[in-house]
Amino acid sequence: MGTSVSILTVTSRAAEDDRSIPFAGGRSASLSYAEIDVWVPENRKPGSIKLPDEKPDPQTQFGITGLTDLESQAAVLNALNRQLDRLPPDNRDIVVFVHGYNVSYVSGVYRHAQILHDFGRNAVGLHYSWPSAAKTSAYLYDRDSVQFSRDGLAATIEIAARSKAKSVAVVAHSMGTLLTMEALRQVALTGKTSVLRRISPLILAAPDIDERVFESQIAKIRPLPEPFIILASKKDKALKLSRDLRGGTPRVGQGNNIEDLQSLGISVIDLTSITDGQDGASHATFANSPTLISLMQSGAISPNSLPEDEQALSSRLGDRVADMFFLGQ
Repeated sequence: MGTSVSILTVTSRAAEDDRSIPFAGGRSASLSYAEIDVWVPENRKPGSIKLPDEKPDPQTQFGITGLTDLESQAAVLNALNRQLDRLPPDNRDIVVFVHGYNVSYVSGVYRHAQILHDFGRNAVGLHYSWPSAAKTSAYLYDRDSVQFSRDGLAATIEIAARSKAKSVAVVAHSMGTLLTMEALRQVALTGKTSVLRRISPLILAAPDIDERVFESQIAKIRPLPEPFIILASKKDKALKLSRDLRGGTPRVGQGNNIEDLQSLGISVIDLTSITDGQDGASHATFANSPTLISLMQSGAISPNSLPEDEQALSSRLGDRVADMFFLGQ
């Protein structure tokens, strides 16, 4: 029927009185913590998420089957270590996920569970939920929420770094990549280099960041996490709209400056040629493309062991599939 995936959450959203919707788009000066059990149905296409309706169908729909409030960062750390202890010693990893613009608390948790399940990551999920209004009309509100949420994400990454994890992967999407870079810049400026060294890999999917802003952020983050990977697409309609709203300033996730990114020590995967998935805007291809999911599940592409060049990728995947990507460092 399906699988239950446990996700630990840290959020800077304000709590709601209705516990069926524990957090909405309001901002809170204090962080809240929880452990959530997410039901992932098997009867669906890889990458897809079907939200529950009034009469949830566990065969086809995601759902929240348990929610336990945690009182402190120490409680989150204890829960992380407890889950890590259940994994094989060589596979004790944490995946921190930071959602993008126009995402509710529950939708972000569902996406995190879907990524862990579909990509076959036997890892502990630590989700940072920042106060997105979850409305297409609230782009500027979400942009301000990114600035509001930097301290909370920095604290979340530091919790993961103090755990027993072998490595801490940080995966961010869309506007969440701007938040992630700002939080890592803050970690670096406070001299917490040991935290940065714990991050492997750092993956920015469809980053909605001005290219010049990104360069200024990179300049302050030392050491850079390794590997540092950007997933880009020239067909990303959401990033095209973001660029147009800003008078034509290009976004990093559009993949227009691959050579410049590589010169900074960053690997780039170009997803332009991947056309499947449920997102018609090509903005969430990193999570909902069955093609990409299949390649990751097979081990043909692994964030921790990227090929050094296109020739190496061709030898691993074959020329036809390798032509879909441009990788490099």
